[in-house]
Amino acid sequence: MYMRINISNWEKFKFNKIFDIKKGFYNKKPEDSYGGDIPFLGATDSNNGITGYYSLEDIEAASKTGAEPNDDIDKKLFPGNAVCVTNNGSVGFAYYQPRTFTCSHDVNPLYRVDGEFNQYTGLFVASMIMKDRYRWGYGRKWRPERMVKSEIFLPATANGDPDWEWMEEYIKTLNCTPIKTKNRKVHLNIDTQLWKEFYLHKLFHATMGNGIDAVLTTVDNPKYNYVSRDSNGNGVVSFVDEIEGEVPFPAGTMSLALGGSFLGSCFIQKEPFYTAQNVGILQEREPLSIYTKLFIATLIRNECKIKYQAFGRELNSHFRTDFTIKLPIKMDKANIVYDENKFYSDEGYIPDWEWMENYIRKLPYADKI
Repeated sequence: MYMRINISNWEKFKFNKIFDIKKGFYNKKPEDSYGGDIPFLGATDSNNGITGYYSLEDIEAASKTGAEPNDDIDKKLFPGNAVCVTNNGSVGFAYYQPRTFTCSHDVNPLYRVDGEFNQYTGLFVASMIMKDRYRWGYGRKWRPERMVKSEIFLPATANGDPDWEWMEEYIKTLNCTPIKTKNRKVHLNIDTQLWKEFYLHKLFHATMGNGIDAVLTTVDNPKYNYVSRDSNGNGVVSFVDEIEGEVPFPAGTMSLALGGSFLGSCFIQKEPFYTAQNVGILQEREPLSIYTKLFIATLIRNECKIKYQAFGRELNSHFRTDFTIKLPIKMDKANIVYDENKFYSDEGYIPDWEWMENYIRKLPYADKI
């Protein structure tokens, strides 16, 4: 049974008071001989921060920039039991690293000043750092000069020190029960020959989100989710206080990351929410089920991977004008059903919402939605 959390005895700690903040090494990734087992950490949002594996020889041979002079190996390798935080690119992701690693300068390894992380305290601290990830971004990097002034909210002892023992015991009480599904894994045939293109702004009311800067949010008496350009946690990066003059979007609305590393990430929000900058809003023009919205969100993400690019051809100027996706259309046996009012398409095509819903419902684990 997991422990209940009472934050009344938690305190804010300065990073530089409880962590020894190290700077990552490489400006340029070493050449890979594909035979190593030393993890290389980069500014990524997945795989525990690991972007490759290198041999000791690879690391010894590679200088910081790929050019001379080279450095000693002890400057390139970092001991394990570290919490590693990305300060650029996918900013604010944190991972516990149990063993020796090397990393780029876009990563800051953190070590306890009063002892050593283990897998439990490391996971706890990494999770708490990630809770504040929404405060940082590509345009507001979390470099060491900012990190030393940052604070982290942690359980505290009666003496005002971080309560590492409580953190460890809390993580130990957590357990994961495998999710089971009654849906059988079957091959579902999809024939896209008769699918037609639809403008996104004809399918949904497409508008810009609140555009609230993260630094303007507070968390003293949180009431609403705060959705940013993220690919994890349904795009929700924080739970924030009500903001005077800002109207939250209702549950059931779809959010769309218009730029950044996770461009095209599209989610159905289950609770009322505010948005960060460069987040689009999609509200249905007629009631749609969550299954239909999931189908469309998946197609939007796939389309973005093909036609759009972060920090290049982003969605801001497209999702309300010329962004299109192909969808199944309503048929009467072998004949296309047309809408004379041309509500969804200038050609009169009608999206087959029912087919989309039924497709998602048949997938494994759809019964858990």
